[in-house]
Amino acid sequence: MRNNERRRHMRYPHPDKIEYVFSAGFSGDKLKGVTVNISNSGLCLYLFNKLSVGQSITIKSYLPVSYRHATVQWIRTVKDNFFIAGLRFF
Repeated sequence: MRNNERRRHMRYPHPDKIEYVFSAGFSGDKLKGVTVNISNSGLCLYLFNKLSVGQSITIKSYLPVSYRHATVQWIRTVKDNFFIAGLRFF
C-alpha cells in the first residue's frame, strides 16, 4: 500500500453501468452512472449528474458486494456534465 493511500480495502476494476437514486430529499428518478472500480468499502463512479460531497445515494443495480448505500467522499468535473466521484459504502 502506498504511503498516501487512504483506502481501507483494495479496489478492483469493475467497469459496469449502474442506476442509482438519491437516498433522501429528492425524487425517485433513476440516474445512470458507470463504475470504474469497486472494493468492500467503496467505489469510483463516472456520473452525468453532479453530486455533492456528503450526499448519499442508493444503488439500484447489481454490484458484486452486499452494500447498496454510499456517500460521496470526493467529486471532480471531467468536462461539461460529466463527473468522476469516489463513494464510501455504509
